[in-house]
Amino acid sequence: MPDEKTNDRLKTLLSILIALAATTGALVSWHASRVGGQASGADAAAIAAALADARTEMDIASSSYNLERNAREFQYRRDSASAIREEAKRRPEILNRLADDLQEELALVYVRAYQLVFDFTKAEEGRYAFERERFYKTNRVAAESVEPLESAPFIVRSAERRLESARLVSLNALFTAAIFFFSVSLKTDFRRKLPWTAAGLVSYLVGAGMAFWRILL
Repeated sequence: MPDEKTNDRLKTLLSILIALAATTGALVSWHASRVGGQASGADAAAIAAALADARTEMDIASSSYNLERNAREFQYRRDSASAIREEAKRRPEILNRLADDLQEELALVYVRAYQLVFDFTKAEEGRYAFERERFYKTNRVAAESVEPLESAPFIVRSAERRLESARLVSLNALFTAAIFFFSVSLKTDFRRKLPWTAAGLVSYLVGAGMAFWRILL
């Protein structure tokens, strides 16, 4: 049997191991909480991206409709002005004035469609056609350069962070087991301390090793 001094040292060592297991478990729980917070942040970012995507789609659709309408009006006024000029050759006393008025209207339409005509319209055989697909892609890329529009990456990150948080929390079972084994060892006689202490050390080392691997590697 060990003397009283040796027994006191063993109790002190076991108390230190219990404190170490409890502290490690608390640190792992804290890190799991941080990872869970990252998951919540990813959820918020996914919602923001989804809203931005919906807003961008609505803005592009509205602008596309207006520009396409301007393109049709521009082409219609252009054709009408050409037709009036031809008719004016036969009836100049009436139609010349109408052609001038229509030319002024055409100029106003041209001003409204300035960006459209030069950026998103292709001319084929003297007629203008609105390039809806190119307009959509260009504005989509411009919007994505300002803020994220795809929510899927954030949803995936959120799921990964939640899974990682759950795995870290599950490691506390090992630290709890280690504390239990050390506590039992602390209260038993010397001959029974070794297996309980060994079980506690195994539980602690496995838990600490897995926590180190998940957090730092």
